[in-house]
Amino acid sequence: MASQETPNYRLSRWAGTDRILMEEFNSDNEKIDAALKGNADGVAALQTALASCGNCKIVYGTYTGTGKYGRENPNKLTFDGKPALVIVQEEKQTADMDINLRMLRPCTWAQGAATNDNWVNAVTWGAAQVQWYSRNDYAPTQFNETGKKYYYLALIDAAV
Repeated sequence: MASQETPNYRLSRWAGTDRILMEEFNSDNEKIDAALKGNADGVAALQTALASCGNCKIVYGTYTGTGKYGRENPNKLTFDGKPALVIVQEEKQTADMDINLRMLRPCTWAQGAATNDNWVNAVTWGAAQVQWYSRNDYAPTQFNETGKKYYYLALIDAAV
């Protein structure tokens, strides 16, 4: 019979002079099996909960403007999931603090338009893409000036 037990699961621990009993091995195996099953069930529950949280990932990058604009020449960004928010910022070569962000959010512009004063873009959201074009047919308002670098940041819905 074991003269000692482990501190966490109270498994048998034998000294050199202890008599080893089959019942103790069976009891230890039952405790180990129950603990492993409990851990596996806990992990499965966490995975299920996480999958329904609507988590997102951040994707960012750059593109260079082509000078094209309008309905026939939309800007397109493609992702590996559904975009929930996209922010576009043109690169500034000056030291001024002018920040001209274009936020494209499907939940805010129900009409599918992104606006900033007189700048208006029509926006279309897809399962893995967002595209937009200037309604006033002007490359700068579409963030597509020839040779200009643009940065984008997107939140991609990871639950889809």
